[in-house]
Amino acid sequence: MAISRKVHTELGYYADFESRVADIPANFQGLGYYSRTSIEDVVNNFIVAYTGDGKIISKVPKYEVEFWAQRCMQEFSYDILRSNKSIEIELGPAGQFPLPQDYVNLNKITLTTAKGTNILLMPAKDVTNGSSFIQDANYNYVFDPFAGTNQTVRDTEGIQKFQAAVPDGGTAQDFYDNNFNDDNFSYFNARFGSNPSHSNSSGTYFIDNDAGVVFFDSSIERGTDSLINFHYISDGLADNGDLGNVMIPKLAEDAMYAFIIYNLCKVRPSAAMAVALYKKEASAKMRNTKIRLQDYDMAEIAQVMRGKAKWIKH
Repeated sequence: MAISRKVHTELGYYADFESRVADIPANFQGLGYYSRTSIEDVVNNFIVAYTGDGKIISKVPKYEVEFWAQRCMQEFSYDILRSNKSIEIELGPAGQFPLPQDYVNLNKITLTTAKGTNILLMPAKDVTNGSSFIQDANYNYVFDPFAGTNQTVRDTEGIQKFQAAVPDGGTAQDFYDNNFNDDNFSYFNARFGSNPSHSNSSGTYFIDNDAGVVFFDSSIERGTDSLINFHYISDGLADNGDLGNVMIPKLAEDAMYAFIIYNLCKVRPSAAMAVALYKKEASAKMRNTKIRLQDYDMAEIAQVMRGKAKWIKH
């Protein structure tokens, strides 16, 4: 069942953080464990509390509840929980790295500066990386003699040119400063009438979803001093081989129960009369969960609004 009490002593709870290996509990679930519950517990609690004689759903197989619980976790991850994950990567000489295994969609990619602040990188919308067929000296396609299909390469000429070294071999800022007055300067467009989406000196990236690779242009330095922060959205089900490892905040637990019971009722003719009620209840509880989990802070908003007298340029 869901954890509703502290299961670790203070000594055991802080042991992992303080590297006291001998005191770490065998079943330690990580710092902040009390604020979340597992999908396995949600499923068990739902079957106990919402199904049985005299209830709206008299009988339901556990696998069906597990299915809707996982669907709920996915939808909540996209819309309510915003299961944003962040990984820090040192950009290697190739200027590319693979997408995380549980990647669903991108939030943002930033570059860490020497001061530890993050600079937002912009996507290269006009870059593609389609299949590149290998051709012989006569420009004929080269086929696999066994499979009879075209032989292809992963990185196309377009991607290789996108990642080609800048002429002066410097950073994006140096390249811009040295060339912004050149009428033939095409990297950031011309000096006047430039496209704002291209007018940045931080560098750009391109995500090839088919290949599962992120490519960066050459204006971004490679090596240990070049740290890329990849912020992405997960569906929250990366470890659903064991639903005990899939966690949801307790603040969203009630909304998950409402989501499950609505979806179970809508596929059962015997509960058709209550579908509209449960749909309304699920919507209301999802809205309440958004409010509960929002990270707005009045002190922070007040600090930002103190600059309201500044001119905003459009």
